[in-house]
Amino acid sequence: MQIITSINMIGIFLVLIFSSSFAYSTQLPPLPFKKLQLPLQTVGPDSTAFDLKGNGPYTSVADGRVLKYQGPNIGFIDFATTSPLRTKEVCDGTNDPNLLITCGRPLGLGFYHKTGDLYITDINYGLLSVGPNGGLATQLVSGINGVPFAFADSLDIDQTGEVIYFVDSGSIFRTRDINLILQSGYRTGRFFKYNIRTKQVTLLLSELSGPAGVALSLDGSYVLITEIIASRIRRFWLKGPKANSAEIFANLTGHPDNIKRTILRIDVLGNVVVSLNITAQYPNSFSEVQEYFGRLYIGSFFLEYFVGVYGV
Repeated sequence: MQIITSINMIGIFLVLIFSSSFAYSTQLPPLPFKKLQLPLQTVGPDSTAFDLKGNGPYTSVADGRVLKYQGPNIGFIDFATTSPLRTKEVCDGTNDPNLLITCGRPLGLGFYHKTGDLYITDINYGLLSVGPNGGLATQLVSGINGVPFAFADSLDIDQTGEVIYFVDSGSIFRTRDINLILQSGYRTGRFFKYNIRTKQVTLLLSELSGPAGVALSLDGSYVLITEIIASRIRRFWLKGPKANSAEIFANLTGHPDNIKRTILRIDVLGNVVVSLNITAQYPNSFSEVQEYFGRLYIGSFFLEYFVGVYGV
């Protein structure tokens, strides 16, 4: 498994599951690594985010909480929850898939700088938001045209356009069986936008093959969407002569999970030119890489009990 990036106008970190080496990529040297330990028995820090003041990381975990890191002396504390049914007695530390509705399962995280609100995607509860002081998140939208989202996943925010982009990966992801997911061939995923001001949700793309990651380009002209089942990245144009159309941006040898903008770059052909192998610390799986002030924060949907930090 590798984090990969490539060269030109945008920069991304792309998480690949079961990826092989790349013939034309340059291997980065190992980086210093440390673990930010989660509370006892807590696992699955899928996504990370930092607020406008630089506080964090915040991370979404398997027992339904969003946690906030308060430094090495305090560690992680509770910040937000997504399920109105959640109780600490039942949910804290659980990874029971039968408790997803009771406890919630937040995944994607992103702060809207204008208000300081944290936007969250949750497998069952769709898109939610919570204020700067945390607490129980408010559900904004749980589906479209009367059809609930099957598996609300990653998001990214257009800070100037007041729009949140997010994906519904599809019901196959509820199996939590990565091999079954990758072999399914399902094309039931969807890509949406949510207007923060009007509170309207719009379907932008359907029949996606396991959309799992979203990244808005730096100039806001397009969004990249990873398709984990189809092993590719799709580009959806927001502006210009191709606006409201999609194309294949890159075909990959591995299965891409999440995708993030970073200080590194990717070429116009989508060719991988730089890779970083982190299998020593993450031999099984990881779900997201978040770059913040030169450090890489690693998330894992499944079992990890820590947030990994490279470049310490």
